[in-house]
Amino acid sequence: MKKKVMISFWIPPEVEAVLGGDIEAVYPKPEVTGVYTRDELKKLLPEMEAVVLSGEKFDREMIDLGVKLKAIGRNGVGCDAVDCEYAAKQGIAVVNSPTAVTQPTAELTIGIMLDVARRLTFLDKKLRLDRKCVSRPSYETLSTNLFGKTLGIIGYGRIGKAVGVKAHGLGMRIIYADPIPAPDAVEIAVGARRVSHEELFRTADFVTIHTPYFQANHHLVNEKTLALMKPSAYLINASRGKMVDEAALVKALKSQAIKGAALDVYEMEPDIDPGLIDLENVVLVPHIGTWTYDARVAMMHETLTGVREYLAGKTPGNIFNQDELDKYGAKRK
Repeated sequence: MKKKVMISFWIPPEVEAVLGGDIEAVYPKPEVTGVYTRDELKKLLPEMEAVVLSGEKFDREMIDLGVKLKAIGRNGVGCDAVDCEYAAKQGIAVVNSPTAVTQPTAELTIGIMLDVARRLTFLDKKLRLDRKCVSRPSYETLSTNLFGKTLGIIGYGRIGKAVGVKAHGLGMRIIYADPIPAPDAVEIAVGARRVSHEELFRTADFVTIHTPYFQANHHLVNEKTLALMKPSAYLINASRGKMVDEAALVKALKSQAIKGAALDVYEMEPDIDPGLIDLENVVLVPHIGTWTYDARVAMMHETLTGVREYLAGKTPGNIFNQDELDKYGAKRK
């Protein structure tokens, strides 16, 4: 008998092709824009053995409705919208796509860093307003090179390392802060040096965040850490919005305590601090780290492969809550 798997959003033919004959996929049919509402998910959940989500909140209420639920797929790397611990207590695995997100997120990080450093969005808007190419003063200090600058990477996991490789290729010096040292070969390849958080904030010309969100690193970037940064430094965040105290960031940007920021994620997402909107020294993009067709297909392949393996009694390598499953020792449904 086919296993019923609900996908909360429309999927293209390339994804359907990897479902296999053992999976009956249930998903909204309007192409591209189709997404199930929470009420629609509730109605379908009792018959499902697995569900694959994009970024929806999946709490105890939803988990309890999934009486046959064995696996929850999260099409992305962060699983903070899912109550992973409660799922583990019920013997439900939370499966994500940690590998497929790496390169697109790293590319986006470099892209918005270049944007804010060279004032691309600002100048694009100005050109459209002026309707002609107006020359800039030769020695204006608004724009900055990346070459020769120091990039401080907070969190040197898959994405952090990928950002380091790309930044090294642009001629940047790499320092990083992470509880776990990178292998010697990885450090040597890009000339990376492990430092404390304090040294990173004090010395980096650009600070970029690539660590998972946990309560312990809530507001990792705050008034105190921003005050450590050089007035010529920039903050980049394409990880999780709650790691930055946006009120403190707005204050630092307005007072020119730091030179600029580029953000893909926000503390109160989908809402953005109104203080950020009118600032000319900040680049804002709407959480698009993996927003490419290629990336989304690859993410679904990784998530669905993990879900299928788990439903087949295997233990895939992309179970996000494996530690909690081990801790509670709950039997699989």
